[in-house]
Amino acid sequence: MLPRPSLSKHRLHEEKELQITAFLNLMVILIPFLLVTAVFARMAAIELTLPNESKVSQDRNKEIAMPKFHLVVSIREDGIEVLNDKTALGVFKQDAKGAYSFAGLSDLLRQLKQQYPAEKSAVVLSRPSISYETLVATIDIVREGFPDISIGEL
Repeated sequence: MLPRPSLSKHRLHEEKELQITAFLNLMVILIPFLLVTAVFARMAAIELTLPNESKVSQDRNKEIAMPKFHLVVSIREDGIEVLNDKTALGVFKQDAKGAYSFAGLSDLLRQLKQQYPAEKSAVVLSRPSISYETLVATIDIVREGFPDISIGEL
């Protein structure tokens, strides 16, 4: 008589199926939830141009032919100062309410643009205590006549 075949042999060769329905159900719910609740950041950027080496060498060659003009707008707690390198061209003090005179600044910059139409660069300097709104408003006014703006700290 032959021995009876064992049941454990058949169990080893049985094919097993993966149970992934619970996982798929979770993904069907989770992915749309994450997409709907995701916060998409919106950034506003101010385009600034930095001087490169070739521009500096070109500027040095132009210095010989043309009088030097280097616009610097300095924002301080008490007012805004417009300079040609270190020579003061105008000072706009804050009024009693603490507001800056942006109209006077705009008029002066238009006059400077008429005197120096080829000039496109300007430097805006401010103290760390100056509000962001004041800095951006000043940059917007300067950009009207001098689009290549660099910013720095006093």
